[in-house]
Amino acid sequence: MVKSTCYQSEDHVKFLQMTVEAVKHASNRNIRYPVLDALRFFLAFWVVMGHFGIFPLFAGVNEATFVGRTLVHGWSSIVFGTPAVIGFFVISGFCIHLPFRNNAKLETGRYYARRYTRILIPLIGALLVMKFLAGQRLQLLGQDSILWHSTLWSLLCEEIYYAAYPLLRLLRNSIGWKVLLPLTFMLGAFVSVRYHSEDWRPYGPCGTALILLPIWLLGCLLAEQVEALTPSSSAFHVWKWRFLCWGGSWICEMLHFKLKIYYTFTMLAFGILAYFWIKSEIAYGKHKAPWKFLSYAGAWSYSLYLIHGPAALIFWKLNLPNAGVILNWCAVYGFILAASYIFYRLVERPSHQLARKIMLVRNLNPEVPARQAYRSSVV
Repeated sequence: MVKSTCYQSEDHVKFLQMTVEAVKHASNRNIRYPVLDALRFFLAFWVVMGHFGIFPLFAGVNEATFVGRTLVHGWSSIVFGTPAVIGFFVISGFCIHLPFRNNAKLETGRYYARRYTRILIPLIGALLVMKFLAGQRLQLLGQDSILWHSTLWSLLCEEIYYAAYPLLRLLRNSIGWKVLLPLTFMLGAFVSVRYHSEDWRPYGPCGTALILLPIWLLGCLLAEQVEALTPSSSAFHVWKWRFLCWGGSWICEMLHFKLKIYYTFTMLAFGILAYFWIKSEIAYGKHKAPWKFLSYAGAWSYSLYLIHGPAALIFWKLNLPNAGVILNWCAVYGFILAASYIFYRLVERPSHQLARKIMLVRNLNPEVPARQAYRSSVV
């Protein structure tokens, strides 16, 4: 009888431990920041415009004149896609670290299973679209891999960060941000100046990931700071950072194309600016929620990033009648957005639903249903 009571006591302790752990994880993971969803869509659309051009506001202006040439070229230089990817890295580091901040328990196997289910299934779907619908030639391995010589290059860096995250988390816990961040910034700067290349190709995926690692870690740092952020009601403050970030992007663009100071070097510094901009957006988002459409569209921003290239190829294969510069722009962008949303519903959303079924906290008491211990949500 005593022995039975002892076992029941041990089970009760385990149950309490499980409950505390579950509550801790739930409190970490159930926090959502709609402003980040809005930013994801904005950044993805910014990348699209970087590839296919901003709205042709000055279409038909005579570029033979100084004024016309200034208007057309100045307007077209407003958008530079690479800095938007840097913003994605900050948000990515934030979202990955947010559930595991405050020394929350990380079960590595479950973490990897969830993360790669969410990322790789849509990626495979996008590759199939590229090959069978867009008719692109796909080479997966080697120096000419489509995974590197396309917009997918940033996803390779993300995969490296996801794989290294458990180790990076241990380093952060061991040496702290005051050592880890300066160290990674110095390493990134050293690698970036080694080739002084106009693009990422000479660095390869690992070299590029090392250059941009401190930017991703700034997102992790922001995840630890976010609860202490005071809600900001100042529209002036957030717009100041928006214009500063855009100005920094434009300067990086001019340095790249005019002075040959390439973005492979300047993006490391721009990442610091992006960190403060996104921090201000979160503080403002605590006071005023973003436009609901942008928040909703952020759910399929990953699909937009994956599909915008092949979607444009598919559109051009339709050989539709020429409706003029402005209507053609609206048509191709409308097609890209529609194709991205369809891809999200058919591929990306099911992958998220599958990932949610992978529990991040193991149920320590088999008699207690897992859903009672922890109801998972995806950041």
